[in-house]
Amino acid sequence: MALNYNAIDSLTRKKYIPKLVDNFFKSTPLLTKLRQRQKTYDGGPKIVQPLIYGELQNGKSYTFYDTLTYDQTTPITAAEFDPKNLVQPFIISRDEERRNNGSETQVLSLLESKFDIAEKTLVKMFATQLYGDGTGNYGKDLTGLGITVSDTGVYGGIDRSQYAWWKARVDHNGGTARTITLDIMLKMFIHLSDGSDQPNLIVCDPLTWAVYHNLVQGKVQIQSKEVQEMASYGFNTLEFRGKPVVEDPYCPAGTMYFLNLRYLNLWTDSGTNFFVTKSRQADNMIAYKREILWSGNLACSNCKRQGVIKDIDVSAWQ
Repeated sequence: MALNYNAIDSLTRKKYIPKLVDNFFKSTPLLTKLRQRQKTYDGGPKIVQPLIYGELQNGKSYTFYDTLTYDQTTPITAAEFDPKNLVQPFIISRDEERRNNGSETQVLSLLESKFDIAEKTLVKMFATQLYGDGTGNYGKDLTGLGITVSDTGVYGGIDRSQYAWWKARVDHNGGTARTITLDIMLKMFIHLSDGSDQPNLIVCDPLTWAVYHNLVQGKVQIQSKEVQEMASYGFNTLEFRGKPVVEDPYCPAGTMYFLNLRYLNLWTDSGTNFFVTKSRQADNMIAYKREILWSGNLACSNCKRQGVIKDIDVSAWQ
């Protein structure tokens, strides 16, 4: 089987990209859950995220012909997010082309190795940016949890210094490491809860997860369906108040996020959702090049239901 680039383009789209995307979203617990909250849009200069930040005021009990007052406005507005673009280039050199020119197995093996490397690189880039604040690479990175779950700054075009309802809950110790306790976690959980509307994913770095593991060892059992689901994906999972506590290697050390995924959406441009460009001659080398493209952003519709505990002492595990 000769290394025909038209055939490779077709094979890439039918086989390797679906496999890459599936493995990509199974690689970390946060990506796995965000896949369930993925939404698409058809391009445009802004991603518009409707917000929920209050309640209607004029509902009441009544009898017979009581008069009613009708809300003139509803407590919903919108935040706007810039689409962010990610690219993963890869090449096939002339030497690789010639050395794999006689065997279909060799060609497929070469392609698989190229996509395995691209997948791992994409996961690292994407998952790292999900925990950032969007300022990386001169503001080109994803608008991640670093600014989403914060009580300061401008997020989605809305200034938190002017709108308290747009602040997430942040528990920190001024940069000084302190011991995590169940009381600290319970306080965070209670403040983020409104009846059954509760955090449904607690995610932390591996060292913090180990600290929590020692804290609850022998005291909790995995019983809830949510926790069993995360464990079934192969992630190290513990439980807190029936919610999964999972480790994510890309989460900053000493940090524990309490996320209500009901209000988090991963927006994806429908025309740039792991889109692969066609093979073409590289400009400055004897090789053919192509790129995997993704465009979109992470957006939150209710920041006050998100929280983070920072400055957790993980020194015993370093």
